[in-house]
Amino acid sequence: MPETPEIDQGPEHPIEQKYVAFCDILGFSNSVVAEFDQTLSLYKELGRHITTWEYSDQVNVTMYSDSILITSSELLPLLGTVQLLWFYCLQHNFMLRGGIAFGRYWEDRRDTHLLVVSDALINAVKLEKMVGVPAVVISDDIVIPENYWLERFRNGPYATSLLHFRDRNIVNPFNIMWGSSAAMRANLLMEKSPNYRNKYLWFLALYDALKAGKSLIPETTYQSFIDRGILAFVPSESQTDAVQSVQ
Repeated sequence: MPETPEIDQGPEHPIEQKYVAFCDILGFSNSVVAEFDQTLSLYKELGRHITTWEYSDQVNVTMYSDSILITSSELLPLLGTVQLLWFYCLQHNFMLRGGIAFGRYWEDRRDTHLLVVSDALINAVKLEKMVGVPAVVISDDIVIPENYWLERFRNGPYATSLLHFRDRNIVNPFNIMWGSSAAMRANLLMEKSPNYRNKYLWFLALYDALKAGKSLIPETTYQSFIDRGILAFVPSESQTDAVQSVQ
C-alpha cells in the first residue's frame, strides 16, 4: 500500500490569516437544469469578467457551479469583489446569499487539484447556511474600520461597500449605476417565484431604506460619529437621517 504523503506546511504553503467569502448564486441550479447552454454561456462570461475586475490582483476566486469562494488578505478588496459579483448576478436575474469570515487559511494548488483547510471557510459556510435572505453577511467578530462606515456619508449610500440592516452587517448589493434597476429585478423575480416572496420583500425593504436616506450603519457607530463631531446632525423634514461630514 502506498504511503500517504504528508501535507507540506513549509514556506511554500504557509498558514495565513485571510478574509473568506462563501457565496451561493440563488436560482443558478434551477437555471442549469432548465437552460443549460444559456446558463453555461453566462457562467463563462462571469469567469472572463472576474479577471478584469478592479480587485482581481488582490483576491483569489474559485467557482464550483453555484458556489463561489473568494479569499483576500484585506477586507476592502473582498467586499469590492462581492459587490461586483452582486452586480453581475442582478444583471442576469440571479441573487446572492453568503457569509464572510476571518481566520486561518491554508491551501495547496497542485496542477488541477486544490487542497484547502480553513476555519474561516467553515465559519463562512455556516453563516451562509444561516442567512435566510438574499444577502452576503459579514461575521459579527470581524472588526469594521470606522472609515468604511464613514464612506456612506462622504459619497452617498450607493458608494459604500457595506451596510447595516436589521442587525446585520452586509455587503451593499447596490451601486451608483444599479439601484432602482436592482429593485425592479427583485420585483420581477418575486412575480416569477412567489414561494420566495418574503426573501424578495426583505431585499426591497433594504432598497427602500437606502433610497429613503437611512444611515444604515450600526447605531452605536452613528452616535459615536455625532458625539465626536465627525458628523453633524441636520434635522430633516422628511424624518430621515440627514448628516454632513465634518472635516
